[in-house]
Amino acid sequence: IGGAAMESRRRSGNIEPVAAFIYDEADQFIPQDDGGRGPSVPAAKERAVEIARRGRKYGLGIGIGTQRIVYLDTNVLGQPHTYFVSKLPRDSDRKKVGEAFGLSDETMIQTLRFSKGQWLLVSYDATGVEGFPVPVQLPDANVRIREFVTNYTP
Repeated sequence: IGGAAMESRRRSGNIEPVAAFIYDEADQFIPQDDGGRGPSVPAAKERAVEIARRGRKYGLGIGIGTQRIVYLDTNVLGQPHTYFVSKLPRDSDRKKVGEAFGLSDETMIQTLRFSKGQWLLVSYDATGVEGFPVPVQLPDANVRIREFVTNYTP
């Protein structure tokens, strides 16, 4: 799907509607090392790298979700402009994120106390402040959906 979207938009010059490809458990699809997982992993990884590097030009974005950042391909990790950092239980993952964004160990250790919906927003584009994470609390999507369904009248 990603390849077809890139090629179609490249040929037509049309970049709308803006679309995002979201990879949850991204370390499984975009690993630093595929570990012999089979032919589908390199194909998925190649497409994700292409979207991460050149997708913005065609109105395509990428969202990456993982708790095991140390296993994620660094070529893709460096491409997004905005990062949401949640609870990182492993020291190696906290160190990798801290190094990538110039964040102190004290800043990264606070992620251990995060509850659902709490994140560090790291983005010069979104905040205008380089190297300074902004703590944010996002509403629980399950609660919002439940409220919508409960209150919906056709």
